[in-house]
Order: sequence, then structure tokens, then C-alpha cells
Amino acid sequence: MAKLNWNPWMGLADMKAELERVLAEAARRGRAPSAVSEKAYFWAPAADVLETAEAFVITMELPGVEREDVAVEVKTRTLWVYGERAFVKLGEGEGVYHSLERSYGPFARRFALPKGVDRGGVTAVFRNGLLEITLPKESPEARRRRIPIY
Repeated sequence: MAKLNWNPWMGLADMKAELERVLAEAARRGRAPSAVSEKAYFWAPAADVLETAEAFVITMELPGVEREDVAVEVKTRTLWVYGERAFVKLGEGEGVYHSLERSYGPFARRFALPKGVDRGGVTAVFRNGLLEITLPKESPEARRRRIPIY
């Protein structure tokens, strides 16, 4: 039996390449901020995922991000959220920052969609720096129906 040399970092390069490809494609179509395709560094906003009987709800923290700078897309079995938080220097003078702990620039998150999600019914609401995405579950009636015979 062959020995498998597994490394926990193996998939990161592939994930980064795929993310860059998707963001560049979106920027070409005018669906993402233009600077997204020009940057190589991405940060990932914090997100909570809640499952209820009717839906999956993703709540993402995006303080300081404008609604126009965020895009949400469903592609096959994946939900993509991406955009950019611009760096705005505070203060009028030529001050010097001693510490920058907040993330700026392009961001992206990818979520695999579980079976049974109604992809056509996905909604997103952006309010007070929180993006809430609701992914409704298919009703049992939508998954199974009796076909009349004529």
C-alpha cells in the first residue's frame, strides 16, 4: 500500500487560483468592483451559518463596506460573496499609523450549498454592516409530486 504524504496546506493554492479566476471573470462582466481583479490578497469576513426548518441563513459581518461594493452569486452548488472594503485614511494631517488591525481590500467567501436548497429563492439583505443571506429549503412538495397520466 502506498504511503500518502498529506499536508493540510495542499489545497490552498488551488483554492486561491479558483477564487482569483472567479473574481477576475466577475470583474470583466462588471459584477464586481474593478480593483478586485487587480489585487492578490484577500481577507475573509466572519460569518455565522444558521439552519432552521425552512432555510439556511448566513449572516456576514461587513462593517465599513457599502452595499454597492458587495456581490452575492449562486453558481451551481456554491454560494459566492465577494467585494472590497476601501481603505480611508482618517484625519486631515499627514499622520502616521502605528497599527492597522482591520482588513482592507478585496474579500471573498465561498459556501458549498447543501442538497435541498432552493437556489432560485435566495435573498440577501444588507443592513447596519451585516449581510444576511437566506437560502430557503425546497419544500417536500417541490421535490416530489405526482404526475397525472392522460
